[in-house]
Amino acid sequence: MVPLFETIADLRAAPAILEQLLGLSIVRRTIRDFGNRQEIMLGYSDSNKDGGFLAANWELSKAQKQLTKLGRRHKVRISFFHGRGGSVSRGGAPTGRAIAAQPAGTVDGWMRVTEQGEVVSSKFANRGTGLHQLEILAASVFAHSVKSPNEAELRDIPEFDEALEALTGMSLAAYASLIGEPGFIDYFHQASPVEELALLKIGSRPARRFGARDIADLRAIPWVFAWSQNRHLLTGWYGIGSAINSFVTVRGDAGRDLLRQMFERSRFFRLIIDEVDKTLYQADMEIGRLYAGLVADSSVGKRIFHKIEAEYDLTSAMVRSIVGDTDFATRFPAFKRNFDRLRPEMDSIHALQVKLLQEVRDQAANASPSKRPVNALLLSINCISSGLGWTG
Repeated sequence: MVPLFETIADLRAAPAILEQLLGLSIVRRTIRDFGNRQEIMLGYSDSNKDGGFLAANWELSKAQKQLTKLGRRHKVRISFFHGRGGSVSRGGAPTGRAIAAQPAGTVDGWMRVTEQGEVVSSKFANRGTGLHQLEILAASVFAHSVKSPNEAELRDIPEFDEALEALTGMSLAAYASLIGEPGFIDYFHQASPVEELALLKIGSRPARRFGARDIADLRAIPWVFAWSQNRHLLTGWYGIGSAINSFVTVRGDAGRDLLRQMFERSRFFRLIIDEVDKTLYQADMEIGRLYAGLVADSSVGKRIFHKIEAEYDLTSAMVRSIVGDTDFATRFPAFKRNFDRLRPEMDSIHALQVKLLQEVRDQAANASPSKRPVNALLLSINCISSGLGWTG
């Protein structure tokens, strides 16, 4: 029996749930039959939808530490099954760096991960590429298992943990303020192609559960997919700017210096900032404004987009204050070069997609709508996904 902890609430409750689970005699007998090892699955999608990028990753990190410690107390080896997706918002950071940033002692010679459909072709399209990816995975697991207990960059530093707790709380507050904004769900549906994604027929589940009225009813994968299509990409950065700004406002220069120390000395925090850096480079508020124009109530569209744009500008400034670079992605030249090559074509496709969305929605009431704009719209979705390298 493999429990899955994915939402923020479930990740926080995970130690108590596992404690109860290990108290059941039938479970302990089963664990003994499997060599005193208990597998636990960790989800990245719903935790991100619940609390945003920083909160999801910090809660996942804390849960692994707590569950591993609990397992040692019960003399049970805990093995983690990471349910990662292709995008950064769903745990899709570079394999080697993502594993290297896992809490010390939580890999311990065994790690299971999912590979989502959208990245299978890029990672396992041929024998050589597939072998290379498996070598990275195996080498990273081996290196973490051997080295992590003694690595300074993975050591628990109370001052860093306290700062991350504070940052998480403030980013959660900023994120909750956005999704609680009146009209936000309507904005999401109208300023993105989330409803039209179902026409692709590439998944087994709809974009939302029956009778969806708020964010809790929305499916996590289309949530990331849709925010990628309209280049808001807020699932990979929103709330972090407000959190850092509040932290520095309260603690002053000492707080800023502490964050810079964390960036240099904490592998976990550095990975977070690096992925936010790259996501901010791929996000585009000018393109996002085109999609915001699709919202039927223009006042709602402008109000919510202004809130998103303001947070984008703040996050950009705060990340630069920690990293020290004036331009995003300069520390990742290959990533920057590849995306710059595709950007002009993607800009044209986004402009076309906005027009197609309006056309498809306008003719939805038509008794016999033309299939041509629908097919063109679906092709534009595929093109944008290919350019970014993921769906959700």
